[in-house]
Amino acid sequence: MKMRNKWRMLWCVCCTAILFAGCGGGKEQKTQVGNSQGLPGELLLVVDEALWNTPARDSLESVLKGSVPGLPQNEPMFRMMRLFPENFSSRFSMMRNILEVRHDPKLEAVEMGVAYDVKARPQVCVGIKTPDAETLGRFVTENRETIVNLFLEGELRREASMLRKKYSKLVDDASREIFGCTVKVPSDIAKVKKGENFLWASTDRVEKDMNYVCYTIPLTGSRELFGGRWVALRDSAMRRNIPGSTPEQWMTTAVEGTDTLVETRMVRLEDGRTLCEMRGLWEMHKGGIGGPFVSLAYPDSAHGRMWVTEGFVYSPRTEKRDLVRRMEAALRTFEKRF
Repeated sequence: MKMRNKWRMLWCVCCTAILFAGCGGGKEQKTQVGNSQGLPGELLLVVDEALWNTPARDSLESVLKGSVPGLPQNEPMFRMMRLFPENFSSRFSMMRNILEVRHDPKLEAVEMGVAYDVKARPQVCVGIKTPDAETLGRFVTENRETIVNLFLEGELRREASMLRKKYSKLVDDASREIFGCTVKVPSDIAKVKKGENFLWASTDRVEKDMNYVCYTIPLTGSRELFGGRWVALRDSAMRRNIPGSTPEQWMTTAVEGTDTLVETRMVRLEDGRTLCEMRGLWEMHKGGIGGPFVSLAYPDSAHGRMWVTEGFVYSPRTEKRDLVRRMEAALRTFEKRF
């Protein structure tokens, strides 16, 4: 196992060096790369034809086109484009996300590496080399989460960087006032409602409506938090602060039978912060509307509390993946400033 990890590390270094060598290398070249191309969530797969025409194709498509978690309908993780290497011209090298899968019969195991901002900025390039199709299929299936997260984290970093340049000052000012924290949400989120340790901001649209929420809960361990306590605290905060049009209506976490429709995990941001994440579906009690949400809980051990930031979306007639990812990126800009 140690030897395999050593070779994978070596391949990662070699892959990075080769990819950067392709654009000339050096500081001077880095300043000359242009803006990456492609729509949010778009990914270019460059794969040998001999590998594509095998069952490994199903494994690749299952990973790249698999459903986004926490949405009310099936939406693919990425908008995938596919090319064979002979058609991979310079104009495609500017794509924001590139996965290159090549056949190398001299190898004993699959090797994978990643490089950033190779031909454009921002850009994520992942290279996979495999001795055969069967080994590739197993590797891709076993490392699904790693492969997806390399590109997904790049998408979130890209969106967060854009939000830090253009954001809703109204929401940022309200967050500073209530929580002493900054946050950069999309600039078209301009309707704000303040409560006791609670902030709700919205685009207030009938379609493609994006919402930001922040509130505080008692500090607790992830086991207790993920054991149902977070859902209960969320429902309590939403019921008090986000009512419907009648007294019998309020926001709540969606359930199916006796099961709450949420997924939870620990997340480590690139700045080193470790957070609790929850995503799932919300609904308006006796209101007949709902949609997806994602939450991040930031610990504040000095005050025995956690800041919970949430983005939720209402867009019944359109796809929701990119809206949720935009809000998820906004949550990652939340910071204590004073």
